[in-house]
Formats: sequence, C-alpha cells, structure tokens
Amino acid sequence: MTAVLSVRGLTTVLHLADGPVEVVKSVSFDIGAGETVALVGESGSGKSMTMLSVMGLHPQPTAEIVGGEVLLDDVDLVGADERYRRSVRGSSMAMVYQDPMTSLNPLMRIGAQIEEVLTAHGTSRRAAQARVLEVLAEVGIPQPARAARAFPHEFSGGMRQRVVIAMAIALRPALLIADEPTTALDVTIQQQIIALVRRLQAETGTAVMWITHDLGVVARVASRLLVMYAGRLVETGSTRAVFARPEHPYTAGLIAAIPPARVAERAPLRQIPGAPPDAAHAPSGCPFHPRCPEVVPRCREEMPPLTQRPGSAAACWVPPSQWSVPADAERGQAS
Repeated sequence: MTAVLSVRGLTTVLHLADGPVEVVKSVSFDIGAGETVALVGESGSGKSMTMLSVMGLHPQPTAEIVGGEVLLDDVDLVGADERYRRSVRGSSMAMVYQDPMTSLNPLMRIGAQIEEVLTAHGTSRRAAQARVLEVLAEVGIPQPARAARAFPHEFSGGMRQRVVIAMAIALRPALLIADEPTTALDVTIQQQIIALVRRLQAETGTAVMWITHDLGVVARVASRLLVMYAGRLVETGSTRAVFARPEHPYTAGLIAAIPPARVAERAPLRQIPGAPPDAAHAPSGCPFHPRCPEVVPRCREEMPPLTQRPGSAAACWVPPSQWSVPADAERGQAS
C-alpha cells in the first residue's frame, strides 16, 4: 500500500516558563491510500498535538517541532517554508475539528466559508460557487443553494459538522484528519457522521486519520490502531489484532472500560487508576508505570522501546503471558 503520509521520529516541545517540555515524543507511523487509522488515548495524551504538528498548525511560538520528518508526497513538511505548508493544507490534507460551532465563523454565510477554501487555492470564484453546491450535496445537506446562504447558528450540531466536513473535502484531499468529530454529537448523529465519512472515503479513496478516545467508534471505522500515552505511541497494530489480544496494559485497560452492548451483561466498569502524567513532571522509565497493574522494577527505570509482537507492536517490558490479570479476563470482567 502506498503511503500518503509518513511520519518519522516527530518530536514537539512546548516552551514553558520552566523550560521546554516534550509533548510529542519521537512518534512514527504511516497512513496508506484509502486506509483508516485511529489514534487513541485519554485526553492529554498528545493525540491532537501530534496531528496539529503534522499539519503545521501547532501553536507557535509556544510549540516547536524539534525533530523528525513529516513526509507528504515525498516532501518533508517540517523543513518546508510556511508558504508551501499553506498550499498543501486544505488541498492535499485537511482537518475536521471536534467542535463545529467554534470551527465556523458565525458572521459568515456557510457558502462563503466553503468558497474561501477553494479560492485560497486558486479556484475561480465562479467554479468555487458551483463546487460549494456540489460539496454540500455530497455531505447530505438538503437544498444546497438555500443552505449556502445560511449562517452557522441556523444549523443543528450535526448539520454544522457536515459543513465542516464539506469544507475539508472541497478540494478532495488525499488525507483527511478527523479530530474527534463526533464527540459533541448525540449517538444518532454520531452514527450518521461516521457513515458519511466512510461513504466519502469509499468514493474518493481518501486516507483518514481518526483521532478519538472512544474505542467503540474505533471498532467501527478503523482498520489500524495507534495507542498514545504521555506523548508516545505505546501500541500499534491492526484493530482486530489489538482488540483480540492487547499487548500493553494501558491498551488492555482502555478496552476493558468499554461497556457491553447488552444491558443484562453490564457490571461496574473497570477503571485505570490515577490520571495521565503532567508532561512537565513525567515519571522516569515507562510513563504508565505509576498506574500499571503489571509494573516491575525495570519499568520505573527504563522506557521500553516499541517492539514487534504477534499482530502488533508494543512498548512494554512485561509480555501478556506474564500479566497477573490476562487481557481476556479483564474484558470478561468488564462485560
């Protein structure tokens, strides 16, 4: 599979009053054409900052990319100038944000906002106006001509999210980054947005990076899974393999916390004790060791590398065969 995006050793720091703090730590992954990859983890794990760094939208000068490569069409975006990065944002890769109300300008009509994306990349105004109607129809918004004249406050949350998706796909990018696009929506609308993205992907062959903390969504949309903790990837692999046999205790804990579909099978949800570490005061060794039920002395001293396991890769010194509570037992207790 041809890689649309290749990230190698991406490292981003925040320049704080007490000095620089790494918030994205040597992250590497590929996304193939037409593939859906999910980046998961708790809030604060570094998911959004990783993809903002990929897009070159990290908050500057507070955040700075200090290492690694972001290869899009064999061009390293980290070393490219801002003019080039602006030329590929929206055309070759685009982002859908989780809150459609704050992603849209409340003082501009819907059509004008989508048209602006097109004209900024050289589309004539007449062609842009025609494409606005086409893309509104593509995302399932009825009466596109009328919708284009509306303001964001006239739309529901689900409809606003469709508009944000329309802006992102207007130029048919090769890569679509969806940053928790269903978090603020109810379950019914959430499913509609998932179905919409999958249909558009099937029609255009766009690669999708889905950023979320909801493993239930991941199971429905992603073929491959990247699990992030404290700015690092701690497990990667096919979604089927990781769900069947997680190789990292953090991944196992996330999966165990998924409530079962049947009400009769529900029991108190398992929890991962504690909270994610403060990036400015990360523990030594493996950052998950203060919360890990399988911690051994080595975990407190050395950060495990991401090593290949059966069906996935994981950064853990303790293989599942040596866990005190096997992953399948955790899932059984959770259900």
